Amino acid sequence: MIIVRISGGIGNQLFQYAMGRALTLKNGQELKLDTTFYEMGIEKDRYFKLNDFNITQNIATPEDFKKIGVPNPKNNSLPARLVRKFCRDLGPYLPLNRRRMIIETTFNFRPEIFNIKKDCYLSGVWQSERYFVEYADQIRQDFQLSVPLSAEAEALKRDITQVNAISLHVRRGDQVHNPHLLQKHGALGGEYYKNAVNHMISKTTLPHLFIFSDEIEWCKENLKFNIPTVYVAGKNLKDYEEMALMSWCKHNIIAKSSFSWWGAWLNANPKKIIVAPAQRFGSDTQTAPDLYPDSWIKI
Repeated sequence: MIIVRISGGIGNQLFQYAMGRALTLKNGQELKLDTTFYEMGIEKDRYFKLNDFNITQNIATPEDFKKIGVPNPKNNSLPARLVRKFCRDLGPYLPLNRRRMIIETTFNFRPEIFNIKKDCYLSGVWQSERYFVEYADQIRQDFQLSVPLSAEAEALKRDITQVNAISLHVRRGDQVHNPHLLQKHGALGGEYYKNAVNHMISKTTLPHLFIFSDEIEWCKENLKFNIPTVYVAGKNLKDYEEMALMSWCKHNIIAKSSFSWWGAWLNANPKKIIVAPAQRFGSDTQTAPDLYPDSWIKI
């Protein structure tokens, strides 16, 4: 049995699930999801989102944590806290086959993870296609929507599939207005999007732009292009619908965002062009060299 910790927003949840799913497929094990992050209200505006997808969903029980020898995250007793501290502080120095908790410590792809053959608990984000590319077909099947689209989303899907659609995603929100996240990630300005759109124009014919954002009014004021453009207001759209709509575009321009990363990765167009920010973080001291597939264009 492998228990994978699910946390953060919808994009991170998909990475975490994909990692656990691939490892259990490789080893013939059972996958369980630890959703206590949401039960404990660690981030008030984050919710478990995988219910909206066609995933294999088995939520870890207290008995499952006992079986693999890892404290339930909701257990706040002194022994449980000491075990978690040991796993965080000293666990990374132990060989993988001696760890009960596998905690991600860098954004680099760790191929040795696939040497795990026993029960364990995975805690991290695992933002790299390389963890699950071997099982890409299964992951894509798991990430089909399990819920019907709204009428608004259906109408946008029809518009998108009738033209040479390019999605452009702008993430602002906490990444711009939270000083800590702004310093960590850095904000993408208009220059990146201008260069990305110009690249798309040079490589495609009759492009139509569909702009997705959590601050669509900012986009209307600051991102204007000389090609047909639809600003997807999205007030009545669910987040999973916006991600699916991005994936139905022919090509994608993504932000510093796991949300639009998945919109691009789930795009089934074999000739798709994906443009991504070359610098993922706000400084050169932190990098994510394995974040983007090799075929994606970095600008």
